[in-house]
Amino acid sequence: MAKISKKRQIVLREDEFQVRNLYAHACQRWPKDVVDKDLTRLWDLRCIWGVQRVLPFGNTNFTNLGEMLWVAKEVCEFGSVEIKTPNP
Repeated sequence: MAKISKKRQIVLREDEFQVRNLYAHACQRWPKDVVDKDLTRLWDLRCIWGVQRVLPFGNTNFTNLGEMLWVAKEVCEFGSVEIKTPNP
């Protein structure tokens, strides 16, 4: 994952509430230990809600999975996994 600039980090911190909301609902849908091991479940839930046209939190500043995972790990301190992206 590309390094997130300090300026972008400040903007992304505003999404803490939305990510905490996704985490809480993801833990209701899947076992908490599964969500903690794979924080991409938050993105899965966001996509499910998008298809169902149920986005209870409105707009977000994060625009991709990497930014959402950064908020989840660095701001909300969720999960015990290292954020990695596949090498092309």
